[in-house]
Amino acid sequence: MNNNETMSQIEINKAIIQRYFEAYNNKNETIFDDIISPDYTDHGQSAYMGSPGKGVSAAKNDLKNSLDKLDDLKYVVEALIASPWYPDLVGAYWKGSLTPKLTSDTQQTSKIDVRGVSIYRIQNGKMVETWHVVDGVLPKIFGQKTITKK
Repeated sequence: MNNNETMSQIEINKAIIQRYFEAYNNKNETIFDDIISPDYTDHGQSAYMGSPGKGVSAAKNDLKNSLDKLDDLKYVVEALIASPWYPDLVGAYWKGSLTPKLTSDTQQTSKIDVRGVSIYRIQNGKMVETWHVVDGVLPKIFGQKTITKK
């Protein structure tokens, strides 16, 4: 792949990640059918689901889980980073504005602002792997139990 082809592939990969965030913002899971590989692994789901999410259905389940727990969600990608040395990887620095649904277990119903960094691996025009680091508020919303080391 020459330099122009590499740069073009980087821009295509960044556009795939923008579409991923668009799926959440527009509550449109059908976008995942176009951008996520059947071999997809979401390592971030381990934090609250107990194991990595697998395949397109895992991405759809993650969106459904978000919509079940949140009245409103909006994500803004503040930076996308990719390199010609690793054209299959795209890093995203993003922020989210989320409003948890009021339940018998939740007392906060106001908007919550979160930030995160995610890394996405793309092959053949489809996302195949993701890793996420998110500030400490989201695990509480999604029911993650605190793990303590002995």
